[in-house]
Formats: sequence, structure tokens, C-alpha cells
Amino acid sequence: MEIKPAPRERLKFIDMARSIAILLMLEGHFIGLTLNYSYRHNSDPFYFSWNFVRGFTAPMFFTVTGVVFVYLLTNNMQAGFFRNKRVTKGFKRSLELLFWGYLLQVNLQNIWDYLHGNVSDWVWAFHVLQSIGVGIALLLLIFGLFKLIGKGPLALYYFIAATALFSFYPYLKNLPEGSYMLEGWPQIFQNMIKGPNSVFPIVPWVAFTLYGGMVGALLNRFHHHVRKVWFPLTFIGLGLALNLFGYAAFKFIDELSRELHFSENLDFVFNAWLYGRLGQVLIVLGILMFIEKYFHIKDSLFIKVGQNTLPIYVVHVIVLYSGIFGIGLNHLIKESFNPLQAIASAIGFITVFVIFVKYLEPIEAAYNKVLQVVFWPFTQIKKALFKSS
Repeated sequence: MEIKPAPRERLKFIDMARSIAILLMLEGHFIGLTLNYSYRHNSDPFYFSWNFVRGFTAPMFFTVTGVVFVYLLTNNMQAGFFRNKRVTKGFKRSLELLFWGYLLQVNLQNIWDYLHGNVSDWVWAFHVLQSIGVGIALLLLIFGLFKLIGKGPLALYYFIAATALFSFYPYLKNLPEGSYMLEGWPQIFQNMIKGPNSVFPIVPWVAFTLYGGMVGALLNRFHHHVRKVWFPLTFIGLGLALNLFGYAAFKFIDELSRELHFSENLDFVFNAWLYGRLGQVLIVLGILMFIEKYFHIKDSLFIKVGQNTLPIYVVHVIVLYSGIFGIGLNHLIKESFNPLQAIASAIGFITVFVIFVKYLEPIEAAYNKVLQVVFWPFTQIKKALFKSS
């Protein structure tokens, strides 16, 4: 018998964070693809600011994924691990993300080459969806470990796991150029850690998802305090501390390590930018908590955008980067725009996806009807086989 969780007030700031993350991704990817390289100078304050925000997008996206998932997962803490419907849904979601992640790297125009064993190395790349898929699976496994042990706060489990992953980053960064982990293994496994096409490897990116899981667990535990002033202030204060003092703290740890003859090249200072980005995410979450506290946030198209990140991501890769079908805007407008053209076109690009989300239900209904027609012969064969058996 399934234990039904008590109803819990929805936190709109989480939905706002999801929407901000996916919109920043659309904007960053479009301008990153189309802006001519002659305009890319960090000495330009506008380009520098844009590039800074672009670097913030992925940490935001990964962290918020963990926040949302664990906050929903912990809504039914009393249920057993496999009786929690979020566990089953989570593992299915993880597989779905892995499926779409690798499918988007396939080019059906090269199917004949694939059938003859000539598969592009890019097919095995470890990208955003694969990394988030593994992150969700780890969130679930750690939650299972917490249920098994039954001691300590769940947030601490996620904190330890995330910190452990971040701690491996300096070692992987210091590997010589062209050196990969899991030498001799297939690229699909190498790329998960450090391989020739590790775009968003487990270290450090899954750690952002685990830290997000920590935040989600804290939101569940301190749910009734979220709208108190001290709660968002804590997030903002911690985020500022990570940005203002993180580099000095890690440099001190490295120096102490050398003084104690523990390690001459611990290089934890390389972690400073990771915790800096995490701190920036915490600051944004704290600000959004204040916005929810002082403004009446209603369900809107903006909120709906954040609730449909997977279809947006899949379609934008197909349209922008020629995913699956080998036809996309990257063949037409790559690095061909000046700043004004890139900005104006990015606004149009985002608008198209907002409209796409607005009419997502009828689009999905039409898509399902097409699938029914395409697979109708197979369903008839299936029915005939079952009738005859």
C-alpha cells in the first residue's frame, strides 16, 4: 500500500530558477554559435559580461536540476525506497536522458557509414543530458543509501558525495594533454570521466547536481522557514563568501598541504572557480526566494517554460546543432552575425521556443497521432500474434 505524502506548498522560486536556466541556455547557445569571432574580446565589457553569464548557465542548470529532483523526491520520506513513486520515475528519467543524449549525437545522414562500422567519435561524447542522467541516478542511489543507513540528515550525504567529486577535479585537470582515464576502454566510458569527447564529464558537473540535491534536501527539511528573511540571506551570504574568500581558502589548503609534506601539488586552488560558480547559483536562489516572498508569483508561461526543459533542449539541439537529422542553423549562420544581429536573432529564437511551450500540448497530441499512423502496421502484427497465441 502506497503511503501518500501530506500536501506541501509549492515553492515557485524553484520553477523560476528552472526557467531562468533554460532561457539562459537558449540565449547563450544561439549567440555563442552565431557571433563572429572578430567581436569576441574579453577587453570589451559587454562581451566579457555576456561570457561571464554564459559560464554561469551550466552550473545553474545542473544545480537546479538536483534541487528540483530531490525536493520532489523527499516529499514522501516515510515511504520505502521502491514504494516512493519518484524513485521509479527518476530511474526512468535517467534512462530517458541518456537515450536522448546519445541519439542527439547521431546523424541519420551517416546511417550507411554507421552500418559499416564507421561511427563518428562524437556519437560517444558525454554531454549535458548524459551528465544529468547520471546525476539523477546518483541522487537516487545516495537517497537509497540514506534510507538503508537511516542516520544523519540527507543533505549531509549529498554534500559529502558532491565534495568528493569536486576534490578529484585538480587531479584530472593536471593530467597531460591527450592522457585519458580508463585507457583501453571504449570511448563511451572514457568520456564519462576524461576522454577525447568529455564535454560535461561526471567530474565536476555531476557534483553540481549533487550539491543541488543537498539544497533540495535542505528545502524539504526547513520548508516552513523558506519564507523567513534569514533563510534566503543565508544562501546569499554563503554564496558571497564562496566568491570572496574561496580562492584564498583553497590556496591556504594547498600551502598547508606542502608545509605538512602531505602533497606538493594538491592544487585545490583549481576548485575555486567551481565553488565560485556554485556560490553564484546560491545567490540567485536566495534572490528568487526574496522575489517569491515579496511578490505574488502566479503560474504563467514563464513558469511553464521551466517545467518543459527536456523538450526545449532536444528541439534546440536539432534546430541549432543539426542533431539527429544533420540539418540545422549551424550550417547557415555559424559565426556570421555582428553583436546586434546576434542579440536580435537570439530574442527571436527564444520567442519561438516560448511559443513552442505555449502550444506544447497540441503539438504533443499531433506528434502522438503521427506515431500511431507510422507504427500502425506493427501494432496490428502485435495484436494478431497475441490473438493467435
